[in-house]
Order: sequence, then C-alpha cells, then structure tokens
Amino acid sequence: MSSTSASSADGATEDGDWVNLPPHDGTSTHVWFFEPQLKFGNVLSKSGLENIANHKYVAGSYTALDTALNPLWMKLTNMLPLWLAPNAVTTFGGLHCGLAYYVLWQHSPNFDQPVPDWVLFLAGYCTIAYYTLDCMDGKQARRTGASSPLGQLFDHGFDCICNMAHCAISSAYLMNGSTRWFFLQQCTLQYSFFVAQWEEYYTHVLPHSTGQIGVTEVNYGLGLVTIFMGFIDREELWLQELKDVVPYAVSSCLPPWLVNLELRYVSTVGWTCMVSVLIVLSFLRVCNHLDTDRARFGAACNLLSPLIVGICPFLLPVNYIQDNTRFISVATGLLFSSITKKQIVYSMAKMTFASIQLDVLPFFFVCLWIRCDERLTEQGAFLAIKALCLWHAFRL
Repeated sequence: MSSTSASSADGATEDGDWVNLPPHDGTSTHVWFFEPQLKFGNVLSKSGLENIANHKYVAGSYTALDTALNPLWMKLTNMLPLWLAPNAVTTFGGLHCGLAYYVLWQHSPNFDQPVPDWVLFLAGYCTIAYYTLDCMDGKQARRTGASSPLGQLFDHGFDCICNMAHCAISSAYLMNGSTRWFFLQQCTLQYSFFVAQWEEYYTHVLPHSTGQIGVTEVNYGLGLVTIFMGFIDREELWLQELKDVVPYAVSSCLPPWLVNLELRYVSTVGWTCMVSVLIVLSFLRVCNHLDTDRARFGAACNLLSPLIVGICPFLLPVNYIQDNTRFISVATGLLFSSITKKQIVYSMAKMTFASIQLDVLPFFFVCLWIRCDERLTEQGAFLAIKALCLWHAFRL
C-alpha cells in the first residue's frame, strides 16, 4: 500500500516507457513492503538509470580539520600517476580495512582477547591510510576527468563494509566482545551510517559533520587512539570500574549501574549517546526539509529496516553470543551494508525505497527461532547464522 502512485502511466511498473517523460522522482512515495515492480532481471528502472547519470554529489559542511588537511590530500593525489583509476585508489583504501579485519580475526576471533601491540599499530595505520585514500579518490577522479556517479556508488559501497573493520579495531583494545555491549557499539555505528544516507535520500545533501566534529575527526581519531593503545596496558585501563577513576563527588551523582560499569562499557555508553544525538539531528533536518506530515511519516518509517537489523543480535541468548560473536557480527554487518548500499543506489536513482526491506526478515526470524526453540542445538544455530552470512555476502 503506498501513499502515492509510483507506477507508470499504465499502472504496471515503475520501469515503463520513460523515453518521452522526464526522470521520475520516487523518493516522495511511501510503500511498506513492495517497491514498484521492475521488468524481470532489471535492478533499476530506466528513470533510475537516467537519474543516476544526472546525479550530482553534494556534500555537507566541512570542518576546520578538513580545510587544514585538504592541501595535503591534494599533494598526495598529485603524486599518483594519471593512468591510475580512481576506483583503484578506493579499492586500495578498502583493502587496508580488509587487512586489519583479517589480522584482528586471527588474534581475537570473538573480540574479547588481548591482541599483540603490533596488531594495534597495524590497525591504526590501516585506519589512517584507508581514510586518506578515501579523501584522495574523488580528487584523482577530477584530476583525470573520470568523475562519475558510479564512482560515488563504488566509494560509498566500500565505506559501508569498512564500518565493520572500524568496529573490530575499537573492540581490539576495548575487548568488549562476547557481550551485548559489542553489538550496541556495532549496531549504533552502522545505524548512524544508514541514517546519513537516509538523510541524503530526502535532502540530497550528505552530512559530513556536526559543528567542528565530522568523519575526518572520527576516522583519524580512531587511528591515532588505536596506535596509542599499543603503547599502554589496555587491560589495566579498560577493566577498571568507573567508580575507581572518578572522584567520589562525581560518582555519587551518577546512577549505580553506570558507576559500577567497567570503562570499556562506559565508553560504549558514551559512544551511544553521541551517536544518538547525531541521529536526532539528522532526523530533525529531514523533517524540516519535508513539507507535509505525511511525507515525514513516510521518511520515519524508512528507518524501520535498519532498526530491525540492529535489534536482531539482542534477541539471541547471551550464552550463544559469547561463543559466536564474530559470525553474528558478520551476519549483522553484511546485512546492514546491503540495505545501506541499496539506500545509496536508490537515493541517486531517486527510486522508491520500501520501509520494510524483505532482506531483513530472514535474519530477524532466524534470531527469533534461536531464542525461542529450545530443541535447536548450538551447532544448528551456528549453521543457520553461517548460512545467513553467505546469503548476505551474496546479496551485497
């Protein structure tokens, strides 16, 4: 059921004869489950393809650090050979995240074990290198005259997946795996990334920062903190309770549940609060941009699918999470990446994005099954999650 008609003149599909019609904007259309039908085998409508071809990327405001580092990024880009494709720069940056994720997997499969110092040095370097190359690929595209909307799709598609590496890197020194705290950290990160793309879907501007804190500060901050963590005793720092490091005058004013938390979990609480503020600000910007309550309701409903994905890990029993954190994280992360990438594509194509993406339902029902069916063995549950990992990777 839709708020407005999204079909072509004959009422059959969105992929009707658009040859003699202006490109169609489906972002104002709200549907719950089923997006306007496309011809068999088509991923995008003809109108969507034309919208992508005409798409112009508009970034939000930049921070003082962006302005300060831009000459460095330009200088590094000018050192690249002109024959090097911008997508190759993007790929090389993404491979840094892949390397960090692989090495961390080998040393801390469930994100709960201390890793060697050199692993953190490598992970910190990979984070900084990834973001630097991410800032260079667009400049290389303009330098070589190879700018295109497909380059943006390629770039942001890598960003979706690299969020999983960022989460793994921070967990390497927090050692917060095998708990629901880890999934609070991962799901808030990936949900906030989806919300940024959701905002662009409606406002056609991709937010980069709030005030003087933006993606540059967060990415370089993560890299530098990770390197610093390689020089200190991480267990001694993060396994302390909050009441042991703050004055009594402060701790007495805080709720007991927070005071008795270890610092590794307190950091997750702080991260969640910060991300929640960013999500609320993004929501308000979209509401201010839209001019009717009906449009605002449709936009709010389009945040349901990633919310369902974020809830799924919390449906699982704690004992199952303790033994299978990594594969649950992979299944969750790939599904987040899949629906976020679809949101990016549909934003550029100006196609209707359903509020409930059907891809999220199998994961939701499998997690519910694992929670409710006492006859299901742990091995059977593991095989179900592993199958979802493969399916989500295929869909992505």
